[in-house]
Amino acid sequence: MLELRDVSYAYPGSPQVVTNVSLTVERGARVAVMGENGSGKTTLAHLMCGLLQPVTGEVLVDGIPTGDAASIHEIRRRVGLVFQDPDDQLIENTVEREIGFGPRNLGLAPAEVESRVDRALEVFGIQDLRGRSCHLLSAGEKQTVTVASVLAMEPDYVVLDESTSLLDGEARLRLISAVERLLTETGAGLVLISMRLEDVWLCDRVLFLKGGSVAFTGGKEDIPRRLLDDGVPLTGLPLLLGRLDGIVPGFAGRVASGRVLSAGSLAAALSGMSGNPKGGAACP
Repeated sequence: MLELRDVSYAYPGSPQVVTNVSLTVERGARVAVMGENGSGKTTLAHLMCGLLQPVTGEVLVDGIPTGDAASIHEIRRRVGLVFQDPDDQLIENTVEREIGFGPRNLGLAPAEVESRVDRALEVFGIQDLRGRSCHLLSAGEKQTVTVASVLAMEPDYVVLDESTSLLDGEARLRLISAVERLLTETGAGLVLISMRLEDVWLCDRVLFLKGGSVAFTGGKEDIPRRLLDDGVPLTGLPLLLGRLDGIVPGFAGRVASGRVLSAGSLAAALSGMSGNPKGGAACP
């Protein structure tokens, strides 16, 4: 279990950016962390893998405190973090070498490293990038490669920090589908940091940060209405709508009802799907 117990953090000389946050992520669980810019999402991600240490509270990875210096290698093996900016993470010259970097550093046999690289290239649909220079890739390709490289290590917990932000619609859905496939196969837990609803729909639970504190938690069906009530902009509606329409034929027509799609209409439809009669009327 990845566990945060009343964690707070402040950068030197700055006000506190995370305040009394508690969260548990079991293996196999999928948890989204949402929040507007400056709410502490990235700081929380860095705390989860031991890149930062809390000022108060503690972070445990399967019972191991991230502050235990002797165990930091084991913590990094168990918790894989994908940074928001892929240029902060890319190390090797070619895509093939980059994806194999983590498995090689785990001490795996060369044949196993090659197998994991081949697997990642296939699942993420980037076989054509195998021999390409990482620094000549587009921003979206770099982001896909960094996600593939972390998943190739098969960590017990995966933390994705805005890892679809540089991708267009189709590429975003392909990446989310690949992540979902590998998580199902490995049983890893997921912490997905995003403000896009089509990303969050991969998760079962959602935690929303506001000013560094937990503003509310709930299931994904609760989020559109809560965000709407709090005046937080909803992003990713068209892609999410299309994806849900593929699962529930006619969903798009039910939500839009001949009018322009709005946050309110989506919230009402999702509430109806979850059997909540208090979802509210559809807004034009």
